[in-house]
Amino acid sequence: MNDLPPAAKRIRIRQIAICTPDIWPVEQAVARTLEVTPVHRDKPGAPIWMFNSVIAIKDTFLEILQPERPEAPTQKFLDKQGGAAGYMLLLQVDDLVVARKRAEAAGVRVVLDMPKRQYHGVNAAAVHLHPADTGGVLTSFDWMEDWDSWAWGGQAWPWHQRTSVVSGITGAEISCADPDTVAARFSQFIGRGVSGDRSIALDDSSIRFIQGKPGARDRLTGIDMLASDRSRAGEAFDFARTTVRLV
Repeated sequence: MNDLPPAAKRIRIRQIAICTPDIWPVEQAVARTLEVTPVHRDKPGAPIWMFNSVIAIKDTFLEILQPERPEAPTQKFLDKQGGAAGYMLLLQVDDLVVARKRAEAAGVRVVLDMPKRQYHGVNAAAVHLHPADTGGVLTSFDWMEDWDSWAWGGQAWPWHQRTSVVSGITGAEISCADPDTVAARFSQFIGRGVSGDRSIALDDSSIRFIQGKPGARDRLTGIDMLASDRSRAGEAFDFARTTVRLV
């Protein structure tokens, strides 16, 4: 990693997206089980063509996606995965220029460039990285002018945080055919080291890489959320073939 440009100094998991053929039952199950509430929906449009529901997990976010049309990237994802699955990892960085330069120097292509401007009233920017170059899962670097803000959660989320069950996303689990290689790749373009248990420590969160089932495609299979009631740590729930674990 020493021959690559510097990495962003601050980086954390801020949002995780799961994809399903139908948002409604997944949204209802998440809201009922975790006692949380949707805070934002986007208007479908090019090039993503999707319906979505963004749910506040304190000041982090779980997004549920549904294809809006057959040619939508999310529909292609569902076809490849054989159904609902974890879709995207959104990493907030304090310096998008630095994070992007490092990723590109590591040979990671940008597939979607969202330039710096106001999104839902927040000055923000993002780049989506090519999953063929990163391995594991579709990943983005996201920058907010104000570190505590989050454009993709809309404007109302600070007033609609429900934390009786969970109070933040703290980890992501990625299942891979070759977890050692994918972990090393993420370490390279993110700029954080891999520990002995194939995990990468970020700020207030971490990514771990596990061995996938034989013949399965790489995908995000787990989300760690902080249990507000510490006695509930260890409970687990499945939504859209993605396991939410209370930690």
